[in-house]
Amino acid sequence: MFLLEKLEQYAGTDRIALLYQGQSVSYRTLFRQAEAFAAYLLDRFGDDDAPVLIYGHKELVIPACMFGAIKAGHSYIPVDTTFPPERVAQILEQAVPCLTVNLTERELPAQQAIDEAALADILAKYDGKFDCVDRIADQHTVYTLFTSGTTGKPKGVQITAKNIAAFIDGVAPWFDCGLTEGVFLNEISYSFDVSVCALYYALSRGMTLYTIDKQTLNDPKALFTALRESKIDFWVSTPSLAEFCVRSEQFCEALLPNTKKFVFCGEVLTKKLASEMLTRFPHAEILNAYGPTEATVLVTAVTVDEALCSDSRSIPIGYPFANLRAVIAAPDGTELPDGQEGELLLLGDCVSPGYLHRADLNERAFFTDAKTGMRGYHTGDLCKIENGLIYYLGRMDGQVKLNGFRVELEDVESNLLRVENIARAAVVPVFEDGKTVSLTAFVCLQSPDGLSSLARAKKVKTALSAALPSYMIPRKIVAMDDFPVNTNGKVDKKALSALA
Repeated sequence: MFLLEKLEQYAGTDRIALLYQGQSVSYRTLFRQAEAFAAYLLDRFGDDDAPVLIYGHKELVIPACMFGAIKAGHSYIPVDTTFPPERVAQILEQAVPCLTVNLTERELPAQQAIDEAALADILAKYDGKFDCVDRIADQHTVYTLFTSGTTGKPKGVQITAKNIAAFIDGVAPWFDCGLTEGVFLNEISYSFDVSVCALYYALSRGMTLYTIDKQTLNDPKALFTALRESKIDFWVSTPSLAEFCVRSEQFCEALLPNTKKFVFCGEVLTKKLASEMLTRFPHAEILNAYGPTEATVLVTAVTVDEALCSDSRSIPIGYPFANLRAVIAAPDGTELPDGQEGELLLLGDCVSPGYLHRADLNERAFFTDAKTGMRGYHTGDLCKIENGLIYYLGRMDGQVKLNGFRVELEDVESNLLRVENIARAAVVPVFEDGKTVSLTAFVCLQSPDGLSSLARAKKVKTALSAALPSYMIPRKIVAMDDFPVNTNGKVDKKALSALA
């Protein structure tokens, strides 16, 4: 695998791979730790190639566990601490990993688990004992990311070595800025696919990942101190992080004088933010990019300039990468001409083999193109193509992107119905400048609870926090006697959206 080959190459240098809270990990150490973890897995599990689940946040040892799992012929499942234990238990039940690396203080129902102290002992004991060639083929599953699902339980997207190679080939012309080293922002959760930009693109080019954790992101003073010290050359994030940063006049070229590129993805990039970034960072390139987890992170990109910001249309999500096909299709699958609106279909080696153990979903979401034999994916995104550029027009179902994370509204609704005294639930997104900024949940109670709106909302949110990641919990909880219905007798989500 290309990345592992590059890691071995850089292991013979003094380059720094990871920086986090004043600590650093060299490429030499990262490679040795990965090999030690691989040796342990081979010794303990032999030919059992079941996945390895890694539960943590931004601990420095996580990349070594990921790459060690791959070297030993396993895949890995990164699960962030934003996932509560109940959610992790659902993932464990579906994935059945051979081992869980639990870097948190939380208890998990994992049959085979090691904690941080045990992992440290393993890396010391097996240091220098890896004597096997990397066991990786194109079709080998490298990682599985669990995203929100319509049933109230997460679904796992499997990504192969072939998928990652296609991602690297596709994104390289857009990301290249002449850097063979440099510093790459690493603030995105490892359970969110955009982190692959740092783990696979940046590390394969010998760059240093400057790691910022959730605690720092939530502390403006600490965040700006970290950014000032980072000397970041390359920034990848959701627009939400930049929108938070531009509230301060400090966020400008003087704060990040080395930054050559800003790449925004995961949610809608507004013209307001794009224009502000062009003003604040006049010598940096601003990219808007797009891609679903099922097509390996990113599949389109465009350089944002004043012309795009002043255009009457929204900022496009970009041009398709050269190594894939992007098709706008009618409901019957017929390819539509330029300018017409339809579902965006993606075809190419970047498309996932499918969801883990979900043949029912795979049949609906994935396909093989009869003419080309290419693997295809139904994005569910309403788009149009004009002059080669793809414009995003919204979702065709109940899915939204919130702070870059995919959220199925039905998932939130299903978990609301598990909360005591809630008889019915409907969740709607709240928009601002064309992007989702929060969720509002409307509920009908089984019986009066005598609580104030504030007390009720607190109680419901506390109950939801045991089952859902924090980013999926609605900001507002509104109790109603009954829901409005449309002419089909269904809950009128448009009316609820107006109320929200």
